[in-house]
Amino acid sequence: MEQGLIFDIQGYSVHDGPGCRTLVFLSGCPLRCSWCSNPEGYSSRPRMMFRESKCVPKNYRCAAACPNEAVKVDPGKKLPPEFDRTVCARCETLDCVRACLKEALKIAGRTFTVEALMKILQRDQGYWGEGGGVTFTGGEPLLQPEFLLAVLKTCRSLYIHTAMETSAYAKTEILLEVQKLIDWMFIDIKHMDAAAHERETGVSNEFILKNIEAAAAASWNGRLVIRVPVIPGFNDGEENLEATVGFMKKNRLEEVNLLPFHRLGSSKYGQLGLEYAYAGREAPSGEVMAKAAGIFEAAGLRCSLGSMTPF
Repeated sequence: MEQGLIFDIQGYSVHDGPGCRTLVFLSGCPLRCSWCSNPEGYSSRPRMMFRESKCVPKNYRCAAACPNEAVKVDPGKKLPPEFDRTVCARCETLDCVRACLKEALKIAGRTFTVEALMKILQRDQGYWGEGGGVTFTGGEPLLQPEFLLAVLKTCRSLYIHTAMETSAYAKTEILLEVQKLIDWMFIDIKHMDAAAHERETGVSNEFILKNIEAAAAASWNGRLVIRVPVIPGFNDGEENLEATVGFMKKNRLEEVNLLPFHRLGSSKYGQLGLEYAYAGREAPSGEVMAKAAGIFEAAGLRCSLGSMTPF
């Protein structure tokens, strides 16, 4: 029985694909984008998140429940507990979360069978309306190929429209096998320069671009949309955008979706005990986004802004 690790499921979404959709966030990602809004999806195992605003320092049930003594407490019971994150990251039980009565602690990442996930999708199916469906995102959905393929095959048997958002940083054969079973695919291009890409994401872009070329050349009736997260000071320069246009034209790719940088996920970093490198970075202005869109449109490419369904 195939199982997958999922850190979030969001219903009634009008983003990341056509119509009303259910978004399934699969855990695990090979990239470490400095601006990532879903850092709880980095790991391929459940992670503990601490929401200090909900904590009521009193009995410290979390400390008593921890079998590894990774929770340090204030004897005066006036300060919230501190967590040894190196120990927490290896924890198999996360007993502290179950002990917390105030929901200050939560687990990011829960195991689902194909059947359990399909129950949720079939429940939501009646609310999607015409053109809706499910979108698999993350993290990186291609890191759990056996589970993803099993779910996609079941979705196809039930005539459920499927979409995927991916970095394409996976084995080419896996990407192409998944591609056959989906109706719509977003693939990110974060930067055209390999060194700049590695500096801000932790990996080179060479493998990604190779996979995009393979996906674009495949015999497939679905819809492939390139996504570019517009990050001020990183990839919003004219030279990089022109290079992206050139790559798309070379591979006969016609659609691009520009996503403006935002800091909506910044609080998650503190909850995970991580530093957020882009805490001081501002979102791109409307002028910057319009200029970027103009570069793609001038080349005859269809361009949409934001995560609403393009075109």
